[in-house]
Amino acid sequence: MEEIDFGEIQQVLDEILGNGTDFQQMVGQGMQGENILSFQSLGGMLQKIFLEELLAQKQLWIHILILALAAAVLLHFADVFRNKNVSQISFCMIYMILFLLLLTSFQSSMGIAAEVFRHMRDFMTVLAPSYFLAMTLSSYITSAGIYYEFILFLISGVRWFMEVFILPCIEIYVLLTLADHLSKEERLTRFTELTEMIVQWSLKAALAAVMGFHLIQGVVSPAADAFRNTAVSQGIEMVPGVGDISGSVADMVFGSAMLIKNGIGAAALIVLVLICLIPLMKLAVIMAAYYVLAAVLQPVSDERITECLSGMGNGVKLLFQAVFTMLVLFFLTIALTTALTGL
Repeated sequence: MEEIDFGEIQQVLDEILGNGTDFQQMVGQGMQGENILSFQSLGGMLQKIFLEELLAQKQLWIHILILALAAAVLLHFADVFRNKNVSQISFCMIYMILFLLLLTSFQSSMGIAAEVFRHMRDFMTVLAPSYFLAMTLSSYITSAGIYYEFILFLISGVRWFMEVFILPCIEIYVLLTLADHLSKEERLTRFTELTEMIVQWSLKAALAAVMGFHLIQGVVSPAADAFRNTAVSQGIEMVPGVGDISGSVADMVFGSAMLIKNGIGAAALIVLVLICLIPLMKLAVIMAAYYVLAAVLQPVSDERITECLSGMGNGVKLLFQAVFTMLVLFFLTIALTTALTGL
């Protein structure tokens, strides 16, 4: 284990999670079969994040509630105006203020998603050399080469896929939703639904592609490495005099390297969860708040306001799905690679 340098990994974790996470200690706990993450502390952390996010978003929700009620008053008491256009113009002004408020809030949610994408990418970039070095030491040389190339391709591919395609599509979806409800006639509904469908199917396609690679590659490479390991071990044991001792030593070295690799894999899975835990909780709170506001305001406010808030909830839900999909992509890659090369 001393041959593997965790310094760069620890430096990245200190920047992302603070100084409370010791990656080498987590690897040691994983090698010994101990619990790396306490569910009690995890539950307390989730509760704390939930309450902090509610308090942080409280002022925004109050502003949205006031604007929605003001729009409802103007429309429901439009009879007091001799000119009906006055109430409509007033509603449009209030809606434009709400438009800017919601757009600013969504940009903040976009920033949360973009930041966690960058954090996962940085962590996987520094994890790969140490993890695949341990895989090579465990004699899974063929698998290490193939999976290392794949993980580098996955890191760069996911970066382009999420930051260049998915996030702009989600932003377009939200802009279309806000613009579509400015007037009573919905003219962009089909375009909005198409954009949402593109995002969802793209995320599913990415997940299916990664799963397909592991299913196909997992049949070939680990079996070839396992066959070579057996041949090498038996060849050493056939050497007269020292064959049995040398074969036992080789098995012990391979087993120790395998244990280190599995420990690194287990620690990496926990770190990925910790990196995404806070952003996912924040996005979940924001998404739920939009849906709750839409449900509460529906009896009293204009339908355009409630549909707009519901659309914003859908936009944040797409961000949540994008972050969760990226977590699953890296999580499955580490978990399946560790399992398939742990035979």
